[in-house]
Amino acid sequence: MWQDIPENKGVILTWSEAKEYCEMLDQDGYDDWWLPSESELSTIVDLDRPQGRKIMTGFRHYRPRAYWTSSTYAWNAPHAWIISFQDGSSFTEEKEERRFFRCVRCSDLQECITQFYEKD
Repeated sequence: MWQDIPENKGVILTWSEAKEYCEMLDQDGYDDWWLPSESELSTIVDLDRPQGRKIMTGFRHYRPRAYWTSSTYAWNAPHAWIISFQDGSSFTEEKEERRFFRCVRCSDLQECITQFYEKD
């Protein structure tokens, strides 16, 4: 379940702030949100869409910009991976930079951990 609210188009935070925001989020009756890993966020990238819209159809609130993932470049490194909905690319950025973000939750937490985090 992906967060898709107007704030996804306008709020930019550092990596730590975005991570904390998602962990503290209480939305739609759920309080188990988190900042997605790189492999999780990449599941909503659609490279077949036109430039500047590289996000799956159905998402209404986004900017064609870079979004934080929870995945760090190396263990406890000062960089984290981001994914661009402008062109679908992923690259690293200093965690102190301010970027867009989108929170996610999963109805089957163990399945999500197995699928998206045990590989990271």
